Amino acid sequence: MRALGLTRPLAAVLGLSLLAGTIAVPAATAQQDAAAPVKTFGLAAVVTKVVDRNPLILAQRYDVQRAQIDVDELEGFWALPQVSFSSISGVVPAARGNVVQSPDTANDIDNLGPFYNFSVNAILPLYTFGRLKHGAAAARHVVGARNAEGDKVRDDLTMEAVKAYWGVLASDEQVELFAEMRDSYGDLIEQAEEKEETGGIDSNDVFEIKAAQYDIDQAYLTAVQSAQLVRRSLGGFLELRPGEAYDLTPADTPSIELSLEDLGTLQLRAAQRHPQLRQLSSAVRALDEAMLVERSNRWPVVLVGGGFGWARSPNRDSQDNPFVFDEFNYTRVTAAFNVRWDLNFAKHDLNYARRKLQRDATDARRKALQMRVDIDVHEALGRVITQVQLLEAARESRRESRRWLRSAGDDFDLGIGEAQPLIRAYRADYRLQAIVIQSEYDLNVALAGLAFVLGDMSSYLTWVADGQIALD
Repeated sequence: MRALGLTRPLAAVLGLSLLAGTIAVPAATAQQDAAAPVKTFGLAAVVTKVVDRNPLILAQRYDVQRAQIDVDELEGFWALPQVSFSSISGVVPAARGNVVQSPDTANDIDNLGPFYNFSVNAILPLYTFGRLKHGAAAARHVVGARNAEGDKVRDDLTMEAVKAYWGVLASDEQVELFAEMRDSYGDLIEQAEEKEETGGIDSNDVFEIKAAQYDIDQAYLTAVQSAQLVRRSLGGFLELRPGEAYDLTPADTPSIELSLEDLGTLQLRAAQRHPQLRQLSSAVRALDEAMLVERSNRWPVVLVGGGFGWARSPNRDSQDNPFVFDEFNYTRVTAAFNVRWDLNFAKHDLNYARRKLQRDATDARRKALQMRVDIDVHEALGRVITQVQLLEAARESRRESRRWLRSAGDDFDLGIGEAQPLIRAYRADYRLQAIVIQSEYDLNVALAGLAFVLGDMSSYLTWVADGQIALD
């Protein structure tokens, strides 16, 4: 007999390991285990530990902050002008006199002296025909798309943490099950040997019972090895010291009263909350605004600007004639309106068409994903309903196997039953107990999978905490 149901809980924790790299966890010493207090984690604490400190979450936060800077920049154009400062200094030949009479010539390179100047200029958009307004709106929708991307990463990590949590609990239950089975079967062997001594059963029956011991030991040892592996893997992501012991607080499976009549409600919920759908919807709205920006580019930009300039050269005489331009001695204050108009309308039309095609392609992807999500919701709901039925069937079959084992044991005790039916009853009973554990794991993971396709893993944690599923 093999350790039934261990494969998927083990894969759940190993799948979590793949998200953050391989972690090598050496065995702890007995002294460390005795000295360190045992930490206990519930489902919510496991999710918090695994998700909140993951580098992928930090990366998404940075992406959101970077997108928000673009919004701030576009909105700040109205109140924060573009300001520039420039300064030049050096040496220049002397220039004495005025424009009418001077002892110096334009070709002189002697009598050098210093010069220096600086200027400050500011430009502020006065009217852009919607460029800034639509540009800022597009940037805000990009922030929404980045937030949706972050929600998708969080949901992915939460799903893996949930699988790992239920996987460790299932592995622990299976270890207890097969330990009980091994002890119980050891008692059966002792009982058979006693009956053989008194002539109650044939020695061949004793040999047959003992021959099945290997399968039971194999099931137990496999369960122990798998449980140790999944515990060490999850312990690494809970930021525990290598080999540090910990406990999980078992959560109860919430009451599930779902049917196919709830499909429409669930699909509507997914349409509103699925992170990838929200990301594409935000991208479509951002491209709508980008199209309006391209349309605004057909119109001019009205700017208002001003500046202040100052220059001095001590070895050159200042010119008081306002019609004479002196670039070495001046003090100037300027203010002006400026109109800039790109009249390349053909280029503007091409840019608009390019944005529109990009927007239409993104919207088509959104509609295709909506169809895929509707199917995923239908399949996830079907899995939950099926797992509820399978769990109940497994529990009912286990109740019957218990009666079978009791009956076969009584017949064996009375000497009217053979060993083979009793061995089959043992195997069937413990096999069904393992199936019940596996079915409970599958049901909890299926319910988490339903919340995942809805894009609502936070609601799954609420369902588990409240013990029931609320769709409102």
